[in-house]
Amino acid sequence: MTDESWGDLVERFVDGDVTPGHMFGCAGLRTGRRFFAIRWHEQLVVKLPPARLDGLVESGDGHPFEPMEGRRMNGWLVLANRPDPAGLVEEARAYVAGLG
Repeated sequence: MTDESWGDLVERFVDGDVTPGHMFGCAGLRTGRRFFAIRWHEQLVVKLPPARLDGLVESGDGHPFEPMEGRRMNGWLVLANRPDPAGLVEEARAYVAGLG
């Protein structure tokens, strides 16, 4: 994910309920106090419900997020290169907004 494509996502999603922030020292988007997307080492990582995450892994559209080898973060998915990831980012936003 390039700086430009991350910037486009930030512009698209930041509003009254969605704010930028940092998680693990990386740029991210959050709703309330909960993050739903981060940019990790040039990759886009989103938080999704378990069934959706499993389906995307099975289809090859991403892999589970492990910020340290062997330490998988439940619910987080590193997306494979997608020309327009906004749909999955919106899914992540809606999911996290509904958590609490």
